[in-house]
Amino acid sequence: MNLSNEYMSLIEIAEKAGEPIRTDEAHVIVHANNIIAAKDIPGLEIDAEETEFGIRASFTVKAGAILKKPVHLCFGHLGKEGKQVIESRIVLEEGAKAKFYSHCIFPNAVKFLHAMEGDIVVGKGADMTYEEVHVHGPEGKIEVRPLTRVVVDEKGRYVSNFSLIEGRVGILSLDVEVDVVGRLGSAEITSKVYGKYDDICNVKDTIRLSGEKSSGLAKARVVLKDNSFGKFYGEVQGAADGAKGHVDCTEIVQGNAKAEAVPVVSVVHPGAEITHEAAIGRIANEKLWGLMAKGLTENEAIDVIVSGLLR
Repeated sequence: MNLSNEYMSLIEIAEKAGEPIRTDEAHVIVHANNIIAAKDIPGLEIDAEETEFGIRASFTVKAGAILKKPVHLCFGHLGKEGKQVIESRIVLEEGAKAKFYSHCIFPNAVKFLHAMEGDIVVGKGADMTYEEVHVHGPEGKIEVRPLTRVVVDEKGRYVSNFSLIEGRVGILSLDVEVDVVGRLGSAEITSKVYGKYDDICNVKDTIRLSGEKSSGLAKARVVLKDNSFGKFYGEVQGAADGAKGHVDCTEIVQGNAKAEAVPVVSVVHPGAEITHEAAIGRIANEKLWGLMAKGLTENEAIDVIVSGLLR
């Protein structure tokens, strides 16, 4: 394997999918279980090692450090078959602020397992954003299993955005658990998924609010067409005085697709307030006809509308 070629291929695909990766900024780039590039910066410590099927890495943003540019993480494989397991731990110490931008790239995967297990700690007064974008190929049925556990301390803020809309989903089991334990802490989780063919899309978001006056939002936008299946389970639990949370789910189905939505609101403290809304529907015919009248095919019109919904 020519690691130089793999590096350039991953970089090019990542740039097309989102924010470009610059060599002078903090980053870790992994092909299969090979760390082909890594760089830390002042205020950020990175400790990464290769394992049999992937890598194990820890990222520590030091107390008071404010990272002005994103930390880029790129995990990928350019082969058709294989397995990649990523174990990570991210800690933002007190008063730190950082954005992590993660690309997961599998453009040729046909029979592949990509598993991620991550622990995140957002310290007192810290602010963290985590963007995860997947790029898959049009064929195959890659299995994606991300599991993330997050703890948010007093006045800490955690925002995450998961996007899997490029290429086939395959089999997705997305599981995010957030415990907001500190006073005035907050968490916002957003998931965007576009299922096609016979894709299986399972999204589970859980936020537990045990800090006084803490807040949380679990939000999902799932679009399904052909014979795909999608299920969203979103739970927000209010367990402290002044805690406020909301579950928001919208699923759109076309063709023979099937969707399920399970919003769960739980209150175990009389001073908490938790709400929810969930909707499952179809793309309005009027919107399709309007775009098709402009020369688009039905599938092209659906993709245009879906792009707007998942933007």
